[in-house]
Amino acid sequence: MKRLVNARYALFPAFAVGLGAGISYLLSYNSLPYWWLIPAVPVFAALLIAFILRKNSRALVFTAISAALFIYGALGVGFRLSSFASTDLTHESTYTVSGTVYEKAYTESGEYVKLNNLVAGGEGVDGCMIVYLDSEYGEYCDVGYDISFYGVVYVSSPFAYGRANSERLLEDVRYSAYPLSDISSEYGFSLFGAINSGVRSLYFDNMDKGAAAISYAMFTGNTQYIETSAMDSFRYGGVAHVFAVSGLHIALVYAFVTAILKRLRVGAVASAIVSIFLIFFYTGVCGFTLSAVRAAIMCAVSAVLRLASGKYDGLSSLAIAFTVIMLVNPLNIISVGFQLSVAAVAGICLFYAGIKSALRRIKIPDKIAASAAVSLSAQIGTFPILLSCFGYVSWASLFMNIIFVPLISAVFTVLFACTFLAAAITPLTQFILMIPAVPTEAITTAIVSIRAEQALISGFDFGAFTPLYFIAAVILSGKVNIKIRFRVLIACLLAVVIAAGVVLKNWLPAGAARLIVSGYYNGSCCVLVRTDEGTVLVISETPSAYDISSLLQENSAEISAVVILGGEESVFAYNQLGIDCGQVYVYYQNIPIQPYPGVDIIYQRQFTVCGIDFEYVDGSNIVAETSDISVGISCGDTVSVERCDLLIAEQTEHDCECATAVYFGSVDFAYNAYDCGDLHFVLNDGRIFITGNAAKKGALL
Repeated sequence: MKRLVNARYALFPAFAVGLGAGISYLLSYNSLPYWWLIPAVPVFAALLIAFILRKNSRALVFTAISAALFIYGALGVGFRLSSFASTDLTHESTYTVSGTVYEKAYTESGEYVKLNNLVAGGEGVDGCMIVYLDSEYGEYCDVGYDISFYGVVYVSSPFAYGRANSERLLEDVRYSAYPLSDISSEYGFSLFGAINSGVRSLYFDNMDKGAAAISYAMFTGNTQYIETSAMDSFRYGGVAHVFAVSGLHIALVYAFVTAILKRLRVGAVASAIVSIFLIFFYTGVCGFTLSAVRAAIMCAVSAVLRLASGKYDGLSSLAIAFTVIMLVNPLNIISVGFQLSVAAVAGICLFYAGIKSALRRIKIPDKIAASAAVSLSAQIGTFPILLSCFGYVSWASLFMNIIFVPLISAVFTVLFACTFLAAAITPLTQFILMIPAVPTEAITTAIVSIRAEQALISGFDFGAFTPLYFIAAVILSGKVNIKIRFRVLIACLLAVVIAAGVVLKNWLPAGAARLIVSGYYNGSCCVLVRTDEGTVLVISETPSAYDISSLLQENSAEISAVVILGGEESVFAYNQLGIDCGQVYVYYQNIPIQPYPGVDIIYQRQFTVCGIDFEYVDGSNIVAETSDISVGISCGDTVSVERCDLLIAEQTEHDCECATAVYFGSVDFAYNAYDCGDLHFVLNDGRIFITGNAAKKGALL
């Protein structure tokens, strides 16, 4: 009789450490006590007793290891979050700071460096710091340099506006700083940093800027130098994963190295040792990114098993890599790149063979079937994560992966070889780098011209039903040994539950209005109001294009009108939106200018749009009437709304007569966008309901 599941013991420790870390993170995120972890104790105890009674020593050992790793993951996340929150410096204070540069990058607003080995005010400081540089910042500095400056230091928060500060948490970047003086620097050597900087200089000194940015991203995984529009095209097409140094890169590098060693007649053992060393060295040059380390560990496991004539199992290898990475830092569980990397490989392990076999049965050529099977199985694994983290998936990604990933893989192989040749033969550097530059520019142009943003699927996510999605996927994969009719029946039942949950989550009663309050850094405030007749976006005069773009993608919203709150120049906030809208309302001015071709700027104090009645109180305050609810919105220094049912404000001190008040910034006495993330309300027949993340901390208002 077949077992229900063919157990892979390596999966249990991986699942345990991931579960412990994930639960611990969710408890911290929702400000819940850690005693919620106590129910795990009797579960592990029951398993241990059961295996002792059955005298199953292997299962007993792995259960004990899993229990220990569960505790390690839970305590590790809690410790790192508490350490991040305990800072040595005071927020928004000035210090003389020194440290060692371990990363340097460029954004559209300028350069920045990240420092470790921090000293501030003459004392050593735990954690790292990101320093934003002016266009002229003093002496030259790069990775490995020791720098010092006098500037304003800000303390980072682990959670803000409903999002984890993931990048800073993972790198322990507890501070940000803006120099008030020129930077002084002293040369210091960093092997990985020197090689990374050398590759960057090699490309940007000898290639067109666009081709250099793409090439540098392919080689190191650093996408900071790619123009936003080009990067968005890769993301919307579902092919941005080519810039994440992972299985594709590691496999090509490993094959490249082993091919050279085979030519040199190096023995199998020596070849494996050298190849494994070089792929881990390459991950160091790329900054030891999680996807690169995961792929390197899996590659190393494969190489060792090949030497030992053992059978390679992808899921077991993935579990080992996952466990090792989690042991290094349990907070890696929150890395979206790591989640996507693991989910994609798991999807390939589960579905690749079945999908390829099905495609071959309908006479699809082998290479096309293999490429399509890899792409489709990876998308099955990553589908809910993409929806949850980015708010969209692209239906065009399957076709774009089939077409472009093989081309990019070939270009990367050529780029890898040409990089070493160009560094070695300096008189011919530009000529050599022209070889990969030409196809790189052609591929980039083709991807940008496709305009894959028109193929996005958005407006929903699985939320709490994500685990059910993965359970259904595992059942359908064939890894669970039950009859096909039962497998399909169970998967269909789970699919119905998931679909019902998603529909109920996004359902809006007839005649009701959905209201979403969002805030972000630098005074960005916006309120999205959706009715049966359309969607209106109310913004402050300093909107964040990133926040608004995320808000619209996550809610699949097409804007019918924009209402701007602010001072005399608030009309120019439209420039910062990053979206197109033909109807914009601004508080009445003496000189009603029309600065945007094709955009109708309407200067009225009272107006009705999408069935919502608006009335400006002053430039920064407005009242909206919908579904028998009056909503006051204030984005200024003073709340001028006298009375309303629901007040949404920046300032906490006010005389407004309101049934309920919520705020954009952090407060400890009311719902707010800083602590809870986007606040979702349903306004219906004179009643106000709160939904979404904030609903976990309250009920009917």
